[in-house]
Amino acid sequence: MVTWRDAAVWLSGVLSVWCGGSLHVSAQSEPADSMMMLEGLVVTGQSARQRISGVQLGAERLELTKLSLTPALFGENDLIKSITLLPGVHGEGEGAGGFEVRGGTAAQNLVTIDGATLYNPSHVMGIFSTFNDDAIGSATLYKGPLPAAYGGAVSSVLDVGLAPGSMTDYHASGTIGLLVAKINAEGPVVKEKLSVAVAARRSYVDMFLKMVPEYRDIVMNFYDVTAKVRYNPCPGNYVDVSFFASRDNEAISKLMSMRWGNVAASANWSSRSGDVWRFVTTAGFTNYTADMGMDIMNADRTLDEYIRNFSLNERVTLSLGEKHELEWGIRSELLRVKSAEWAMGPVREREVRSGWQNALWMAYSGSFGEHVSLSAGMRLSAFSALTGKRFEDFVAIGGGESPESGRHTYVDPEPRVSVKYSVDGHHNIKAGASVATQNLHAIRSSSTSFPFDRYALTSASVRPERAVQYGLGYAGMTEDGGWDWSAEVYYKDLKNVYDYLDGRGMFSDIDLESITLGGKGRGCGAEFMVRKNSGRLTGWVSYTWSRTRTRIPGINSGRWYDASNDRRHHLSVVAMFRINDRWNLSGSWTYSSGQALTAPDVKYELDGATCYYYSGRNGYRTPASHRLDLSAVYTRRGKRFTGQWAFGIYNAYNHYSPYIIYFEDDDTRPSGSRAVQRSLYGIVPSVSYTLKF
Repeated sequence: MVTWRDAAVWLSGVLSVWCGGSLHVSAQSEPADSMMMLEGLVVTGQSARQRISGVQLGAERLELTKLSLTPALFGENDLIKSITLLPGVHGEGEGAGGFEVRGGTAAQNLVTIDGATLYNPSHVMGIFSTFNDDAIGSATLYKGPLPAAYGGAVSSVLDVGLAPGSMTDYHASGTIGLLVAKINAEGPVVKEKLSVAVAARRSYVDMFLKMVPEYRDIVMNFYDVTAKVRYNPCPGNYVDVSFFASRDNEAISKLMSMRWGNVAASANWSSRSGDVWRFVTTAGFTNYTADMGMDIMNADRTLDEYIRNFSLNERVTLSLGEKHELEWGIRSELLRVKSAEWAMGPVREREVRSGWQNALWMAYSGSFGEHVSLSAGMRLSAFSALTGKRFEDFVAIGGGESPESGRHTYVDPEPRVSVKYSVDGHHNIKAGASVATQNLHAIRSSSTSFPFDRYALTSASVRPERAVQYGLGYAGMTEDGGWDWSAEVYYKDLKNVYDYLDGRGMFSDIDLESITLGGKGRGCGAEFMVRKNSGRLTGWVSYTWSRTRTRIPGINSGRWYDASNDRRHHLSVVAMFRINDRWNLSGSWTYSSGQALTAPDVKYELDGATCYYYSGRNGYRTPASHRLDLSAVYTRRGKRFTGQWAFGIYNAYNHYSPYIIYFEDDDTRPSGSRAVQRSLYGIVPSVSYTLKF
């Protein structure tokens, strides 16, 4: 309910109200029995004002209402794809569902769902949403200085919350499309006390691929299930139990295959004592499994791996009036990682490591006068490499011992700060700095563009990865919030960045530490964005220039080289047009520079075996990737049912961006090999129908 007293702005007889959801307006003058008619009401989305008023540099609270208006491909509104349209963020590559932030890798992001950590949270070939959009309740991306409550990632944090089921009404929906189907149901078990929400998806892409001769050798399918139970025992308290499971399968002929998935669960108990104290207790479990295989350049190998995570987290918030807030907490996390297991004839090789990660943090946020706001905190992180038969399992040909297997503990202070100076209500300047550490290291070969990682835990010889980031930004908006714009620059310094030795790859040795070296990295960039928030035509344009480099003694002759995930330019253009209450059109165009790649210079034979010589690391670039996606959504709302048709065109002008680039023998060339590009698909039309009630 909005009265004249509650109005945000009153200009020229027009009341402008910023509201995050549905709006009910009552215009009441004094005295109460005298009513006034509203000549015009302009409702402006809260997003522009939130972006201006927020203290945290580089924080994006994702607008799920805007997500529903971006191109709906295969009947899906994709949270991850919407993230990659923001400045400073780009997709992991064609056919990959991950995202990379400010020169970091996808594995340097922390992705959580209701407090449980997800690893490699992407679906097959990057065309399907990582998360079922019907199940999402909230999502926030931190790409700048991280809040003190988050740790274990040196690049960014994506915090996703599942939507709870309604405590009063039953709702359900179902979608069927050309390539995927999904269902969603929610409602009360005990009204006002206990509710449940369940969503599930299953793809059947393979059925259609087999109809096209050139795609008959491609395997591509997935499923996922999410569920959330909420119990409200008394006012100010609720308990959530959440579950997430996914599994993906993809393969290209006999060239490569990969299967992976997450099973995650969490329990959250939230309580409030008056308007001053808030408590959140979270217990989580994740089991990530993957098996991979490849047959290129005379190498035919398969690999199994897993990551198991057990965590307990306590978070306390104390409100000190309207302008000041304190928060502190503690987290304990047990990690067990199998970096690889494979068969070498009759003998199986295996490497399993474990670690115990703990953290304490305290943070403050508040405002000083009308112009200055501050968010600052300190996180103290401690990681212990665990030893003994209960925590380690190392089997190698010849019975070799696990190297550097002694117990070791690292303690790292991680200060974070963001400051905002408000020039006025429509313009501000933000600055920030932070330190973050990460103890789970994902290492990817640069000799192919395959999305394969092996994981190493911090140990006696592998030190925690440490990132120091500095940022400066400006944001502004028009008085009515119809337009807003922003610009940010950043510099990032990294220590203990790991990469494979020259000539080595993920299958070279079961002992991952023996084939990797550590060094340092650095990155810098500039990000620009302009948004149009009101009217029938809305959208934004974002551009990012960035550079990420690595220097590791013993690799590339100790010289600086471009990181494998370095993308110099990234441009996104998004437009959404509302024709009427039933029809909405949208389109997005993206361009991204090619990624760095290491190519062999010479091929030779040694004792009958083919060997390759590489003179420099990441000295080549893959071709640039660009794509236009279009969609049209028709919605018809009835008293009991709502029907929605979604028509989409993925890659509308049929550009073949590289998915995989690998090298094969070619005796006609001086180097003895040639590069081969494999693309997944050209233009892909889609249609789906959703029924909601």
